[in-house]
Amino acid sequence: MYVHVYTYCISTRTRTVIVAVCSFYTRTFYCYKTETSHVTVIYILITISEMAESTKRKVQYLAGICASLTFMFTGATLAWPSPAIPKLSSGEAGVKITDEQISWVVSLHGLGALLGSYGGQLLNERVGRRKTIFVSSAPGILGAIMIFFSKMPVVMYLARFLMGASTGVIAVVTMIYVTEIADKEIRGALGMIIQVMNNFGCLIIYSVGPFVSYTFLNSILITIPIIYVLACLWIPESPYYHLKDGRIAAARKEFRVLKGSKNEKWIDEQFNVIRIHVQENMESKSSVKELLTNTKYRKAIYIVLGLKILQYMTGILVIQSYLEAIFTQSSSISGPLASIVYGFVQILACIGATFLTRWIGRRILMFVSCLGVSLSMTLVGLYFYLKDVVKVQPETLASLFPVPLIGIIGFNILYANGLGNLPYVMQVELFPVNVKAVASSLATMLACVFSFVVTKFYQVVKDSFGHYSVFWSFAFVGYAGLFFVYFCVPETKDKTLEEVQDNMEKRSPEERALRERNIDECDHREEAK
Repeated sequence: MYVHVYTYCISTRTRTVIVAVCSFYTRTFYCYKTETSHVTVIYILITISEMAESTKRKVQYLAGICASLTFMFTGATLAWPSPAIPKLSSGEAGVKITDEQISWVVSLHGLGALLGSYGGQLLNERVGRRKTIFVSSAPGILGAIMIFFSKMPVVMYLARFLMGASTGVIAVVTMIYVTEIADKEIRGALGMIIQVMNNFGCLIIYSVGPFVSYTFLNSILITIPIIYVLACLWIPESPYYHLKDGRIAAARKEFRVLKGSKNEKWIDEQFNVIRIHVQENMESKSSVKELLTNTKYRKAIYIVLGLKILQYMTGILVIQSYLEAIFTQSSSISGPLASIVYGFVQILACIGATFLTRWIGRRILMFVSCLGVSLSMTLVGLYFYLKDVVKVQPETLASLFPVPLIGIIGFNILYANGLGNLPYVMQVELFPVNVKAVASSLATMLACVFSFVVTKFYQVVKDSFGHYSVFWSFAFVGYAGLFFVYFCVPETKDKTLEEVQDNMEKRSPEERALRERNIDECDHREEAK
């Protein structure tokens, strides 16, 4: 059954190989199989088979996966408060800390990311995408070491700030790198792998954190940045980075490696398309002023602003940071167990999303995601309204204990399939190369502000207006987002970055014809050489 579901949208040859291998797997390991293991094995088989079938994209796949490992650290740092808060509150961590101080420990991660996103933009432009990935590990490792040894809340503030700075750099550079190296057919899927890695980092913390010491929990945070740096030592630089600075030969060399083709004529044709496009874009300035004052970027700015509001103001960071505490207050299911279930469902949902992006458009996925997130938050809010305001009988409330679990898991699945990562993909797709790093940095900074506001004031709103008001506020944002996605968000699936940006800027036929002529002239010059 799983084979037929997950191989619907791939080629006949690949599907035949997967069915044969999975049949062998079922016969050989029948006594050990579970539903989760089937899905995981099939996902791995499909990924490997498609990579083998499309060997020309092997470097793109491997480089994208290695770069996406950076988001394991982002997921781990975001999920860290969930198992850490009970250890801090109980005194197990050996740190004297109040609830107010804990809220600062959680929320300062967002302020650190605010600084990191600005630094990421500068590094992106000056040293390139590849080196920026390496630099991003430094504040993360330092912050993880500080929180490992710290017994003082003030030091923990600084440690979380530094780890946030690391994730801010990661958020800016990783998505730019992945979208620039990937062909249009796999750009969405590679972008979703970033979310898979983010959720895998969460899963590690959720499944291990509640059952290990506070010290061991913090040691995990030190290990992850070292892993992704080692994995990224070999990856090629983005050709777009070299082109924007006029290094044509270096860009062509990296482009040939990424495309994996020995057909020099085809390489020249494809390379000249992006070369002319980058040259046109670089005629405009690369600055915040250019981005905010030039009207041709206005529509893209509005779209990304709306997507960031939906991504961060629908409750994801509150759920990730306070997950164990929320379940402890809402149901008879233990917080650690519910966190593990949440983590596994989250990563499986993201694995499914990598396939959905191959054959379903961005707009449809985000609309369905937005609707599902809103309904889920409404359901969780309703439970707390019945519990805290209506004060239903304990027997009735006990019969409703699955409601918050269903709501949170439903939120988890629907968020992962749209709002979780597609805004990251689109914020890079919609802007040309001259302002791409600036736009991505500002978008990430905006997200950091939303992150800080949501995590810092969660406790305040909960205590002042009731737990239900928090979740219904998230639901309201989601419902408003349905209209925004339907009327404002464009479709970018199966379009090259150049086609997306042409559509955003509404280039006239004359302008496109002029570009074609420039490309032809460039081809003739190359042939003459």
